[in-house]
Amino acid sequence: MTRRPLLLPTRPARLLPWLAVLASAPALAQPIQPDTWALKAGYTRLTDNNLFRLPDAANVLALTGRDSSSEQIGVATVGISFNKAYSLQRVELDVNLVDYRYQNFDYLSFTARNYTAAWRWSFTPRLRGSLTSDRQETLNSFSDYQGGTVRTQRNLRTDSATGFDALYEVTGGWRLLGGVSQRKQVNEQALLADSDYSARSAHLGARYDFASGSTLGVKATASSGSYLNRSLSATGLVDDGYDQTDAELRLRWVIGGQLTANANVGYVQRTHPHFGQRDYSGNNAGLGVNWNLSGKTAVSANLSRQLGSYQASYANYSQTDKLSVGPNWQISAKTFLGLRHDIAQVDYLDAPGGASAISRQDTLRDTTLSAVWQPTRAATLNASFINASRSSTLAGLDYRSRVVTLSANYTF
Repeated sequence: MTRRPLLLPTRPARLLPWLAVLASAPALAQPIQPDTWALKAGYTRLTDNNLFRLPDAANVLALTGRDSSSEQIGVATVGISFNKAYSLQRVELDVNLVDYRYQNFDYLSFTARNYTAAWRWSFTPRLRGSLTSDRQETLNSFSDYQGGTVRTQRNLRTDSATGFDALYEVTGGWRLLGGVSQRKQVNEQALLADSDYSARSAHLGARYDFASGSTLGVKATASSGSYLNRSLSATGLVDDGYDQTDAELRLRWVIGGQLTANANVGYVQRTHPHFGQRDYSGNNAGLGVNWNLSGKTAVSANLSRQLGSYQASYANYSQTDKLSVGPNWQISAKTFLGLRHDIAQVDYLDAPGGASAISRQDTLRDTTLSAVWQPTRAATLNASFINASRSSTLAGLDYRSRVVTLSANYTF
């Protein structure tokens, strides 16, 4: 694969927002769990009025070659699933071909080959775990990049991972946890701030499960990563690897039959072998509440702080403070309606050379309205509307977008 010049993302890379919508539609009835094979097919029609996440004042024709950055995308999916228990063991497999066809900017069209596989193993009822593998191919969001040339190039991202984890019930509510994993990320076009990498990690932990359903656990993770497709550079402080340690305390508290709270606090430290100027450390934290107001209505709220590597001339890492709130309505056994509003502030911190002339802070707002109708256990219809915006202290990074999605899925 030919590598292109380094492109600089404008924020920690994330997938197109509507991909999350396609993947997160709730199941209204009990999901079909085939004891052998099942075939799946689906089609989604998506309308995006600002595919390239351009600011209002942008010269759209000069940047994209067209007088509008709106787009119609057709997404056809075919897949096969296998789910079967063998005594205490269970084998799961889900393979999908996902074909993305762009109407106006057809050079972005591609076919993803995705899969997830798992062996849910159990040596005894008290000693069990999972061996998993997955691969997902997606298109990076254009909100992640600045500069006009990237809007004439497709940039696919392939994420793959394998993992092994185990849980042992010691006595009473005590559980011991452990596992190892390997992850790899490769982009079709080379990136600097969110480079290709391969990483191995191992974790150990303990958890106590209370009779009420509440849990309290602690976990420590050590990771070692190598950056791919880039060379050491003292000029840009471009390193070829990193080591990272994470420690986390997590609580799930069943306050009552209708109210549940989740909280976590952690510490992360990342170091680099050649350029210590890129090192960073800090705290992650989160607090969430789920309140079932009735048998059909629920409200959730979540507040979090998350640190992430972001290597640019003006930052080593990003700090994302996010608030999410929204109600859900189970209108009937076949119909669901959800509303969610997210607001996030992203600060880009710790310039590697000390003081930087660039000080960047982004504010993102996303409102999502989604509806699901499941006329039969095998058929599901989804509709969603996303209104999103970003304002930034850096010129040219503001945008507004509206995305409408309609999809139909069927399991044979």
